[in-house]
Amino acid sequence: MNRQFNEYISYKALGVKLGSTTFQDIATDQLLEENNHNLEIKNVCTKMSKDLSDRIDSTVNFLDIRKRKFIELAIIQALDAADEIIANYISNDDDWIESQKTGAEK
Repeated sequence: MNRQFNEYISYKALGVKLGSTTFQDIATDQLLEENNHNLEIKNVCTKMSKDLSDRIDSTVNFLDIRKRKFIELAIIQALDAADEIIANYISNDDDWIESQKTGAEK
């Protein structure tokens, strides 16, 4: 599992248990947006079952996490897992895997 994802979800779960962390998240998001104003943003859209959508809504509401942040971390975790599996089977494509993580094109 992706350490950053696990740490962030743990942080948010503890925030629910010990008190709100929403202000810190908003400040962090604003800081990231200010420092990455040249960052190209793309919209990723998908259809999913109502049950899965409701489950996401329930989880992010309970943890007081922005849905965008949760989905972004989950996608990163899935991509890291896929890269690891690919690397286990296709060792000669290490450059390709690294380029996927850094966004560089070969």
